[in-house]
Amino acid sequence: SESTLNTEITLCKNANIDIYGHIYLDLKAIGTNLSNERALKWVITSNNKILNSGNFIGVNIDDSIPLALNIPLSTTEQKFQIYIWLDKNNIENFNISGESLRTIVRAEATQLPINVEPNKPELVDGLIPVKYDDTNEVWIKADGSNTNHDWYNYNDKIWANAVLVSSTNRDSYINGSVGTAIPESDILAYYVWIPRYKYKVFNINKAVGVDSYNAKEQGIDILFESGYSNTGSISCNYDFSIVDGSLSEICDGNNGDYYTHPAFKFGDDELKGIWVGKFELSSDDPSLSYGGGNSDSLSVRIIPSVKCWRYNTVTNYYKVINDMQKDNNIYGLSKDKSVVDSHMIKNMEWGAVAYFTNSKYGRCTNSVCLEVQSNNGYKTGGASYINNVEQSTTGNIYGIYDMNGDYWEYVMGNMSSQAGRYEYYASEGGSNYIYNSITSKYVDTYSYSDKSNSNVSRLGDATGEVLFENGGYGLWYNDYSVFTNLTSSWIRRGAGHDEEPYNGIFALSRDLGNPLDYSTTRASLVVIFN
Repeated sequence: SESTLNTEITLCKNANIDIYGHIYLDLKAIGTNLSNERALKWVITSNNKILNSGNFIGVNIDDSIPLALNIPLSTTEQKFQIYIWLDKNNIENFNISGESLRTIVRAEATQLPINVEPNKPELVDGLIPVKYDDTNEVWIKADGSNTNHDWYNYNDKIWANAVLVSSTNRDSYINGSVGTAIPESDILAYYVWIPRYKYKVFNINKAVGVDSYNAKEQGIDILFESGYSNTGSISCNYDFSIVDGSLSEICDGNNGDYYTHPAFKFGDDELKGIWVGKFELSSDDPSLSYGGGNSDSLSVRIIPSVKCWRYNTVTNYYKVINDMQKDNNIYGLSKDKSVVDSHMIKNMEWGAVAYFTNSKYGRCTNSVCLEVQSNNGYKTGGASYINNVEQSTTGNIYGIYDMNGDYWEYVMGNMSSQAGRYEYYASEGGSNYIYNSITSKYVDTYSYSDKSNSNVSRLGDATGEVLFENGGYGLWYNDYSVFTNLTSSWIRRGAGHDEEPYNGIFALSRDLGNPLDYSTTRASLVVIFN
């Protein structure tokens, strides 16, 4: 059975100044098994929305668990509900006889927001945390609790990595000790965690040539957010009826204010972060023409040193990545889309990676930013991803590869076929995708435009916001800047290996969504509630 405890706390302020609330759970007693299993969970909600959730793995007596941080308070009372329960799906063979849990709920307030740690990467069935063993040149199982900061340390540009493996040795890796070697021959897919963040906006009106605090050269100012908290002060409204050359999106706020990156909302669900494929998409038979070609029946791989999967339609890519969760899939992923969701990368998710890369957590050090180098090796990760670390988003092996060069990557970004409203525009390669209220979360939508027009862009998608000059090469680092138009409704990013110096992580182009020998894509994975 499932047992639940709950309590409620109310916060407000009585002064006309900025106040931020913080809620903690102080641990006074906890049994050994309760702190070693995933069965004991907690969640904090407000206004019927989840703000944060977690479990008690690895916690000790006198630890303080931050339930929700940096909550902007108003003079109106805001109620928060805290639930602690035993998950019936995780208590098989779970012995807690004689064990106890005792906690104190504590709240405090500060005038300034406090720095928060990046959200802990969310592991679901099938995902195994890994780090690279330089001595033996092999990926090994990492400590998922990150107790010694040896799985990830974003301050040192070490982004969290995780893998999906074949069923042959999966149980031995999942149940094995930290340090267990995981040969590349057993790995089906590599992912990298982008934790939830807000960023200081530098060009809120997407004006050509504006960079209000030198975000390109010195780095985009990024602050992590705790749990599902939305602490950015900027809000945006997108109006598909604006087609006269004015901005389709109007945002409240100013340059210098913070904006919770919109990639961390998936449909109606807030996200703690995003797992992004470490390499471009490949197939289970990369020896085929174009690494897979025009097919929806091959299975996905996200691995280095193979030909990427090219010459396929947008909707075929969309299908095969979603099929990673089909019944009895080879990856060990749950088929329950309400828990975890494998999908083709969206344009806004690409933007989230690009901005995170152009920050102190990626390719910027001591206020100097370097461009991600181009992959000219004709294989995922280049000729040797271990030696080509300048092609990664971190400048080391823990980043994401192929976001500059190799081949253009289709993303789920689609321009409307109609003026005045959004009407799904298949172009040529999107005819098998059905756009409706359920599938709308898989695509970023843009206003109709009768010409290539950056005014249809969205804040955070790394397009109009980073336009330095008009023309075909006007994005940051002189990257391609060709927006969607009447004939080509699908967005592509990154550019090809033979298009230097105009390729790059910000590069933008359009196409029909049909099979192209110079286009591939990438997968993302999001955890809805864990």
